[in-house]
Amino acid sequence: MTINSIVLAGNSADDPSDDLEAEPVEAPLQVVPVATTTTVVGTPTLRVVDPRSAAKAATELGALKGVDLDPDTLRRLLMCCVEPDGFRVTRHRTGTGWLSIIETRQFVTLFTLTPSNDRLGDQLIYAADPSFDAKTVKMDGRRIGHIAVPMPESDGMYAKLVYTATKDTLLEATDRNCQAVRKDNPQHDIGPDIIHRSLTTVFTTLRYTGGTNELEQVSVDGNSRLASAYAQIKIDPRWLPQRLRKQYEDDECPMLLPSMLMDCDLNERRDLTRKIIKANEDRLALPVGKSLKDLKERNRAVCALNALTAPVQVIVGYEDDDPETHGVTRFASAVRSLLVRMNVGVKTFDTGAQNAVMAEEIVLAAQQSGHFDEDQVELLIGREDVSEVMEAYGLDPDLRDLRAMMVISLCSVNSAKLNKPMREKFGKRKVMLSHRSAVASELVLRSYGAVMSSNDLERSRTALNSGCIWQSLVDHPWRPAMINDDDSVDLVLKLALKELAPVGDKEVVTGEPGRYARLLGVLGMVALVIGGGLTSPKGSSEKEVNDLIDRSSVASIVDKLTNFPWGLRMLAENIKRNRAGTSLLGIRVPDGTTDIETFDDATASVTARDARLRHAVRIAVQGSAEKTAASAEENAFNELCRKIVHADEAFQNYRAIRSQNPSPELMPFHQTDGPIKKLEVMAKALNRMTAEDHEQ
Repeated sequence: MTINSIVLAGNSADDPSDDLEAEPVEAPLQVVPVATTTTVVGTPTLRVVDPRSAAKAATELGALKGVDLDPDTLRRLLMCCVEPDGFRVTRHRTGTGWLSIIETRQFVTLFTLTPSNDRLGDQLIYAADPSFDAKTVKMDGRRIGHIAVPMPESDGMYAKLVYTATKDTLLEATDRNCQAVRKDNPQHDIGPDIIHRSLTTVFTTLRYTGGTNELEQVSVDGNSRLASAYAQIKIDPRWLPQRLRKQYEDDECPMLLPSMLMDCDLNERRDLTRKIIKANEDRLALPVGKSLKDLKERNRAVCALNALTAPVQVIVGYEDDDPETHGVTRFASAVRSLLVRMNVGVKTFDTGAQNAVMAEEIVLAAQQSGHFDEDQVELLIGREDVSEVMEAYGLDPDLRDLRAMMVISLCSVNSAKLNKPMREKFGKRKVMLSHRSAVASELVLRSYGAVMSSNDLERSRTALNSGCIWQSLVDHPWRPAMINDDDSVDLVLKLALKELAPVGDKEVVTGEPGRYARLLGVLGMVALVIGGGLTSPKGSSEKEVNDLIDRSSVASIVDKLTNFPWGLRMLAENIKRNRAGTSLLGIRVPDGTTDIETFDDATASVTARDARLRHAVRIAVQGSAEKTAASAEENAFNELCRKIVHADEAFQNYRAIRSQNPSPELMPFHQTDGPIKKLEVMAKALNRMTAEDHEQ
């Protein structure tokens, strides 16, 4: 088969003015041999496996203990390998059982990235958002935007996953993942060198709604390496099947994208792989020129061949701890549990994405233990339209705060079946409020991705993560309610005020906050955080009010507000305002007084609103106090202690993730030296500030 682009490259004359010495940084690259096959002249080459050889090897692989894939899938696996032989099955532990894995080397063009990249889990638009369709559907009905694809399910018979969505959704999501990791975590050594660290893949059925089922092998870990490999491979549109050429013909040499591969069947991809090999090997077989242009062309060909293969760990089986009860139904959860453990290196998950993964794992594990039913799981995870579920509870699906109310209610239940997966995922002996808040915050925000900017989402995430569940929500009963309009809000306010039983003009509280106060507090907290009236405590906030403020968590602030009639009224008013999209009602203490008053200022900043509210809460709880050097030092020390506690929680979380590996390697010195020295310097300085304790 003649490839015209290679003929053109071979006929290009050397430019005498194009001197290599003018670009000393350009150096010739070399193809790294990855196969034992050679040409007649002894040059290493790549060859796509013959189908008959693959079928024979597939039969041998299927006979190994621990392999649980159907013959067609095994045959596809072997047809993707560079050299399909010498397989050995190893077992990897997950939370619910053992995954069986084989290691081999495959052509990157014959598998692809996952459609669901959990590294972007905190940046996606979820179907639970009432504005999902308005923000993610083009005029022609095609999906656009950072869409959270539905959760993968277990195949039920084999060690395979199943994604169900439109083809446009899955292809665009996979391309987005590829472009995102290529930008955020590029692997610059891929191309000049081969991929050394293995990718982990799993076989997946892409069940296109209204279409067909397509079998794919997708990555579980290693997306950035795979995307960086694709970046080194350029395609001549004439190499593609006739039906696909038109959409790429405007680009003379388009970069490889997952959608380009996923639009081809396996035979077409194998043919494309052959053409990539031939084009680049033919280019390197041409006489070496002296021009910089020739060197760059040769280096591009080397990079394409080096990037064309990758070492792969393929998940081929699963053994559940309770096979009689679950079979392989927990396979999807077992695969997802690899994500956090496998992303603890240089480019770890962001906290939000990590919490998003763990939140889903906790919800699914609680469902498997019988704690959550299917409707509750659908509402919590929010990857599919939750309108019917919300309506079944009698809730208006267009009111985002009502779903948030349900999420916080379900996450605050003190149940052994819920606490167990929380302890396991966070690596703790006891479930703390911070763990419940981490889970709830990510699930709550899945209703807001289409209507909030990334900055506002991150501000809200930080605020809710500081604590969005307080102790009385866990210790005392309260139930969500059908608060679908302003009259319902007013009724809950009336009942909450009755619980406090205020007496006299000064409304001296004689009762205690009850279920209605807690209900109002949850909805009010969501309104304050989302609307920009309450955020995580900041060191500069006291400058806004020129006085001390209450620096406790968001949950603690709201819990304290429910102890005061003015606090309950403010919460109720802001629930209505946030739903209507108008500016929040603020709280402040006039200078030199201890009076709490409301104010209406649409131009107030988030920082100012937060500082005034925290100041008012401190005054209401503690009374006024002069700001002194001693109080400033005390506040600074308390802030330091909070940061140390958070650092310890992060360290314990890392240890828990690391401990899931039976034999973790020691960390490199350059990675730990900086943090260790900082901790040692801090400890020495703090010891010098500490008086000796003479008591024994």
